[in-house]
Amino acid sequence: MKRIISLAMAAALAASLAACTVKPVTPADATDEPTTEPTEAVTDEPSTEPTEAVTDEPSTEPTETVTAERPSCEYSEYPIVDGSTANIPMALGLVKLVTGCSDDDAENTINFSTTDYSYEALAEKRCDMLLVYEASRPTKEKYDPENSFDMHPIGLDALVFITNKDNPVDSLTTEEIRGIFSGEITNWSEVGGLDAPITAFQRPELSGSQTLMLDLCMCDVPMAPVEKITVSESMADVIDDIAAYDNTSNAIGYSVYYYAKNMYTYPNLKFITVEGITPSNETINSGEYPFINPFYAILPKTDANPIASEMVAWLESAEGQSFVSQCGYVPCMKGIVK
Repeated sequence: MKRIISLAMAAALAASLAACTVKPVTPADATDEPTTEPTEAVTDEPSTEPTEAVTDEPSTEPTETVTAERPSCEYSEYPIVDGSTANIPMALGLVKLVTGCSDDDAENTINFSTTDYSYEALAEKRCDMLLVYEASRPTKEKYDPENSFDMHPIGLDALVFITNKDNPVDSLTTEEIRGIFSGEITNWSEVGGLDAPITAFQRPELSGSQTLMLDLCMCDVPMAPVEKITVSESMADVIDDIAAYDNTSNAIGYSVYYYAKNMYTYPNLKFITVEGITPSNETINSGEYPFINPFYAILPKTDANPIASEMVAWLESAEGQSFVSQCGYVPCMKGIVK
């Protein structure tokens, strides 16, 4: 069953992320603060410092400066865009920028069916363009996106781990995280915390954050079976579950950085530092944080909508990357972060 993100949710996202505006930005002056910030965010950073910096950088940065004219079209001509939940704010900002339409019209245009369902929609020609995270393994096997679609990395996100502020554990290693979510580590005392059982929440197979968890963190280590771990159906659910769990300091889960930081936040939760690196716009853009993955603007290989093609080319340009940053995302281009 195809799932559609409700217009009520889109409206709330539009109100909280109205800073998706465009102005020329260079790395030297790319520190302008957005005009609208979430009232509550998972921003507390543990004091743990890395003993050794992780220097591997993502390979998604453009190798040369891309220039493209900002696209423009009538509202009635705007392409059909689908994608991931976490990309809805960018999609709302983009349609307003390209068409000059109102907030209400933008909300009526954006009906995102979530990550894997949107790949299906593009393959079946039910949309013209995706703003989307990486597909799950079953969807990759079915549609072979890298060879079937025209994929353009436009931003970076990260897999982040969330627990309650009352949990004394601020930092975990990759091996400790794998141990927790494989079921080998079951008590917080095994990772420097209290003598208390760990309640770990994971996501369904076809969710974008589960794809990142399997590919970036678990690799070939199997996740704990569902009867030994709690599955949270949506990205909102996993944050709700951690916050609402009866013994809140015992719970841990994961999400994508943008969603947990900007779209669905709780003041009593915190990000876990991984390998001594706290997830932030800067550590993701620089490649220091270990669990980084690009998100994409995707077109069909042939017969692409010309306006959609212009939009994708512009999103890869310096001005487009500035737009990505001003919407609160981490751009691929180095140095353009807010």
